[in-house]
Amino acid sequence: MQLHRLLASVLLVCTALAPAIVGAQTFPSKPIKLVVPFTPGGSQDVIGRLLAQRVGEALGQQIIVENQAGAGGQIATQSVARAVPDGYTLLLSTGAQMAIEPNLRPNVGYDPLRDFVHVAHLGDAPLVLLAIPSFTPNTVKEVVDYSKANKGKVNTASTGNGTYTHLTLELFKAATGADLTHIPYKGASPAFSDLLGGAVQTMFTTTASAQPHLASNKVRAIAVTSARRTAMLPNVPTFVESGVPGLEVSVWIGLSAPAKTPPAVVERLGREFAAALARPDERERLAALGVEPAGTQSDAFTQMIRNDIERWARVIKNANIRVE
Repeated sequence: MQLHRLLASVLLVCTALAPAIVGAQTFPSKPIKLVVPFTPGGSQDVIGRLLAQRVGEALGQQIIVENQAGAGGQIATQSVARAVPDGYTLLLSTGAQMAIEPNLRPNVGYDPLRDFVHVAHLGDAPLVLLAIPSFTPNTVKEVVDYSKANKGKVNTASTGNGTYTHLTLELFKAATGADLTHIPYKGASPAFSDLLGGAVQTMFTTTASAQPHLASNKVRAIAVTSARRTAMLPNVPTFVESGVPGLEVSVWIGLSAPAKTPPAVVERLGREFAAALARPDERERLAALGVEPAGTQSDAFTQMIRNDIERWARVIKNANIRVE
C-alpha cells in the first residue's frame, strides 16, 4: 500500500512538472517581448534593441522591443510583474526601478525581489563628478576641503530628488563630510543649463552625458564612480583611487522576468545574453554609449540587486529624502 502511495505521489509531481519541462525544452517557440520602461531613442532603449537583435538571432525567434514609458519606469515594471511567467515577457530593468523606487515609494506596486526573477546583469553606466572651469578645486580632496572652508557656497545640481545623481551626491557627502548644497532640477537638460551657466558649480551625471561638454572644455571631470577607470574617461581617477572607498555607483542595466519563470528558461536567456555581451562588436557598441558590459547571471545578479536595495535604503533614510 505504501509503495502504491509513493508511486502515485511521484506520478502527481511528474504530471505537475511536465508542462514546465516541456516548455523549457521547446523555448522559445514564438517571439519574445522585451519591455523597455523608457521612450524610444534613449541609451537604454538603444541597448535593449542592440541586444534583442543579437540574442533573437541566437534563439531563432524575434525579440520585439516594446516601449512603455511613464511614472519613472513604474508602469512598465508593474506590467511585467503581472505578466505570465513563461519567458515570453521580459523587462529591461535598471537600478532606478529595482533598487531606488521601492525605497522611495512604499506603494510602488511591485516587490523587486518577490515579484521578479533577475536573469542577467547587462551593463553599468558609471557617473562622474563634474565642475565648471571657474571652480578652483581639481581633485576630490580639494573639493571636500574647499566645501568645508566655504560652507553653503558650493551648489551641486541633480536631475531630481531621489534620482541616481541625487543619491550619489548624498553618498559622497556621507562618506567625506563635504558641504555641498543639493539643487534639484526636473531632468538633465535644465540641470546642465544651469551648470554651464555657472548657477551651480558641480554635478554628478553619467559619463556618456558628460562627454560632449567635456570635449568642448565647458566642464572638468573630478572623478568617476566606477570600480576601475572607465574607457570613456581613461585619464580621470576613480573615487576609490581618490581616497573615498565604497563610492562605487553605476546606473546598472539588467534583464528581469516575472517570478516563477521556469529556471531552465531563465538559464537559457541568461546564457544567450551573456554570450552576446562577450562579442567584441557588441562590447564596442556599448562602450560608445558609456556602458561597461557585465554578463553576470541570475544568482549573482540577484544578490547584487539585494545589496543595492539595502545601500540606497540607508542613504534615503539617513538623508531623509522625500519625493512628491
